[in-house]
Amino acid sequence: MNMTWFFDMLSVAMYTVFVQNLVFNGGYASSEALMLAKKPRRLWMFSAMIAFFSTATALICRALDLVPRISGFSPAIHFVIFSAVLAIVFVITAVVLKFALGATEKFLGTLAMAAINTLVLATPFLNRSAAYTFAESIASGIGAGLAFIVAAALIRKGLHRISQNKDIPKAFRGTPAAFLYVALLSLAFSGFSGGSLFS
Repeated sequence: MNMTWFFDMLSVAMYTVFVQNLVFNGGYASSEALMLAKKPRRLWMFSAMIAFFSTATALICRALDLVPRISGFSPAIHFVIFSAVLAIVFVITAVVLKFALGATEKFLGTLAMAAINTLVLATPFLNRSAAYTFAESIASGIGAGLAFIVAAALIRKGLHRISQNKDIPKAFRGTPAAFLYVALLSLAFSGFSGGSLFS
């Protein structure tokens, strides 16, 4: 049995997590990563929701891109189509969770925040520009969720260290130090991606 698809999926997932981490490289969902770094109890659930919506949206949008008429549309039309796909996936998921499993309003609010996340909507565009296959689109969606976990974990570790460091000048404590730390992480991940910052 040919296992090429598995290694393609694995390489795309690792690429999405460590090289093209959209939280650090593009700033997508960085505010949510900061928020969940401070209150990490919802991190795994939120990341799983991001991975689900990223994967589902990427797969459906990849299938739509196979239709010649749709693939020829402008980026603005693709944005509308991808947003509509995401909205439909969210509504179906919310209805199933609400009526079949009795999800609470608080849970559905978190679900909505994950669905409307910029990281989720960026994934189909990334897949389209990279011309990913269906297997690679699945890996990219899962990788987006894992990338979010990595970003939030690194931010949490840094915020913990910053809060314990008494040598930081008073003017830079708290939010300014957190922003500087995230900016340095973003520079490091941009270095991994090999892109030019000043092109």
